[in-house]
Amino acid sequence: MKRLLLALVAALSAISAFAYEPAVKEVRITVSLDTVGTAHIEEVWDVVVAKGTEWYLVREHLGDISIRNLAVRDENGVSFKNEGSWDVDRSISQKAFKCGLHRTGSGYEICWGVGSYGPHVFTVSYDMTNAIKTLNDSDMLHLQFVSPGLSSPPSHVRLDLHAPVALSQENSNIWGFGYHGRTGWSSDGGVYAESGESFVYDSSLILLVRFDKGIFHSGSVQDRDFQAVLDQAREGSHFDDDEDELTAGENLIATLATILVMWFALFRPIKRILFGALGVKNDPQRRKQIFGRKRLPKKPDWSRDIPFGGNILETYYIASHVKGGDDGKFTIVPAMMLRMVEHGVLELKLDSGGDKEFHFSEGADKDWMLPCESSLYDLLKEASGKDGILQEKEFSRWSRGHGSKVNSWVTEMRQAVTRAFERDDLLRQSRFSAHYFSNLKLNPDGQAKAMQALGFRQFLRDFTIINERAVPEVGLWGQYLIVAALFGIADQVASDMKRLAPDIQLGEMRMSPAYYSDLVLYSDMFGSSMRRAYSSYNAVSSGSFGSGSSGGFGGGSSFGGGGGFSGGGFGGGSR
Repeated sequence: MKRLLLALVAALSAISAFAYEPAVKEVRITVSLDTVGTAHIEEVWDVVVAKGTEWYLVREHLGDISIRNLAVRDENGVSFKNEGSWDVDRSISQKAFKCGLHRTGSGYEICWGVGSYGPHVFTVSYDMTNAIKTLNDSDMLHLQFVSPGLSSPPSHVRLDLHAPVALSQENSNIWGFGYHGRTGWSSDGGVYAESGESFVYDSSLILLVRFDKGIFHSGSVQDRDFQAVLDQAREGSHFDDDEDELTAGENLIATLATILVMWFALFRPIKRILFGALGVKNDPQRRKQIFGRKRLPKKPDWSRDIPFGGNILETYYIASHVKGGDDGKFTIVPAMMLRMVEHGVLELKLDSGGDKEFHFSEGADKDWMLPCESSLYDLLKEASGKDGILQEKEFSRWSRGHGSKVNSWVTEMRQAVTRAFERDDLLRQSRFSAHYFSNLKLNPDGQAKAMQALGFRQFLRDFTIINERAVPEVGLWGQYLIVAALFGIADQVASDMKRLAPDIQLGEMRMSPAYYSDLVLYSDMFGSSMRRAYSSYNAVSSGSFGSGSSGGFGGGSSFGGGGGFSGGGFGGGSR
């Protein structure tokens, strides 16, 4: 009798299975990242089960990642029993309402029993520790959330990710691989990746996110730059927003955009000659956040005190944000190079043909340097080549060919600026746990110091009409020159100084008027080269005429690429 009942149950199960067509209607994934780099993941699988005894997800290539706190529930809200270690070789009834981890040679499989055939909505949640990797220049997440080779390809996949702070283009970049669809930032401060068409057998969902430093404090450290990760992931990639994927209408728009960009590329130099350089658009609201007022006085009252006690990072931020937005001129580069001359690290000389060049003093003390200053020195030294002599044309060529290194240095410098304001307690308290270069809001003390910096700029501008001259003041002129470089007026101030004194002291070195004028003008050329290289690199990385997906600025995903990910594999679904 018992055998008859078992046979009857098996027959009914078989009939039931034939009544259903296997399918994965939708996969919805929610990822919440905490400050130590653990990913708290919830996946909702809306499926039709027509075969097998269990559902499983492949999680391999884990490295130092561990999977914890597994929980599963079904569409009726029934919570499954976590058995810990999972036994694959059991019947459908033995696995019903149970879940666990099955260890494989390459990682784990997250498993649970399907219970019965037909429509089901399974909600599985688990934690992945060390999901965030701490890199040299930034932090990242690079995980495969949906594997290829599923028993049934999903019709639709949507992933939403949140961090301890609101995410945006100011503090993160996003790339999606393995599927045709989109990536972007959501209105609630998160990141999303969503399919635009049904998955096929080889489809997957790989998400790569770069984060600015300061959001996470993960103990999973990798001694490499993010660019190395991105280069590997981009191999074999082709983003859906690339030109040959555009429709006829989109191609027309792209062509018109290209013509427009080329027109402005040709028109801007002419306009600069006729009407002066194009400035940054005024942003009164940002100006109020920095200076405490939307409109700045045309001629602020003089201040003789060097701004921010000589902190060039904070002074640079004020100098570059006089109109509210960042002017992107990188005047901090010539200012840092003047400081290197002041400390005897660099020396300006003339070659046999009378051309200017910088020579490095290998034995000079460099302990005084800020970390980002030391990084700039390393870039300059690398650009100088085997002879160790640096020329501006040489640096210009080098920087154009090393855009990723220039970009990394700019990121490091901007993070250092933010940390300087935080350390000196000059920022308003944020509702998030981190501040960012693009939207710093100064508190009243910071705003007062910002206005004092503008007063010092006016003092430098009026240098030739100042009647009071004191010998101790002449000894500060070298420092004045460095601050003038930050405000982009060092050439004018150097010219004024030439008429007022035979020489000035810069560190241990007394400079003739001709020398410090040449020094200022030559150093400024390096800042211009850095600016051009940074702008060129980011224009190319952002896709220029597309959505910017290939540069991590949201938009289309790439079906190919994504190599180097953690956490995924091949296979999954029902078995």
